[in-house]
Amino acid sequence: MEPTRSKGSAWSLGVGMVGGLAVVVGLLAGCASEKPKPMAQPSSEQVKGNADRGFDRLKQEERERRPAGM
Repeated sequence: MEPTRSKGSAWSLGVGMVGGLAVVVGLLAGCASEKPKPMAQPSSEQVKGNADRGFDRLKQEERERRPAGM
């Protein structure tokens, strides 16, 4: 009795199965890895300082854009 598949198609089937298995193992390993730690939250002083600097820059830009006669 002669096999229904050629050596080339059997080989490609084997490569496909090994590739699929590698993807599944990769997904399982990725899901099982340790989750990253959350970033530290800034303190209220840091938030206030950043906001103050942002407003100072905005005020400076407004002064630079204002016509000289105003």
